[in-house]
Amino acid sequence: MMRNRPRVIVITGGIGTGKSAAVDIIKDLGYRVLDSDKIVHEGYKAGSPLYVRIVDAFGEEVSKDGKIDRQKLGRIVFNDEEKLRLLNSIVHGYVYEKLREGIESCYDKVIFLDIPLILETRDLHEPIYDEIWLVYVSEETQRKRLRERALRENKNPEDVLKIIDKQIPIEDKVFMVDLVINNEGTLEELKEKIQALLEEKSKGW
Repeated sequence: MMRNRPRVIVITGGIGTGKSAAVDIIKDLGYRVLDSDKIVHEGYKAGSPLYVRIVDAFGEEVSKDGKIDRQKLGRIVFNDEEKLRLLNSIVHGYVYEKLREGIESCYDKVIFLDIPLILETRDLHEPIYDEIWLVYVSEETQRKRLRERALRENKNPEDVLKIIDKQIPIEDKVFMVDLVINNEGTLEELKEKIQALLEEKSKGW
């Protein structure tokens, strides 16, 4: 007899919205989360199918010290739309393969997928999720937090803020998802919000 697959919920949010904090809270509450960025990080190591696919497509020069050199690869695709599309196709295809494997091996009632750019890339593949939850702050708050973080990390705030311009505006994302988690408050308030939300939602899982 085939078992029911878990309910699949994507957690997303623009840079600086607090998505990572929300994901940590969900993990602390005992839920399984598959991290798309971690899948890419592991996939960039020599011997991984992703590593092989990227080297086949872009040459040995993108490999350094047994892994993909992100900076070299970035320079190759930065001003070449065709190569960027190729890279995105390779990376997203690999990530979705791994996410599917994770979902299929999960025996929990619900599983979360941490995919920062799901709304920017969801047309590339058939959906593997049931819902998308967005961690939200206003663009004003987003820019303020990013600027403060950049200064703490000795980075140029203007360089960091350019990342926002490459993503779908947070105010537009609100209308593209199933549920919005407002994170304008404190970390403790976010934790209380997520805990209450999961307690309520779990009644139907």
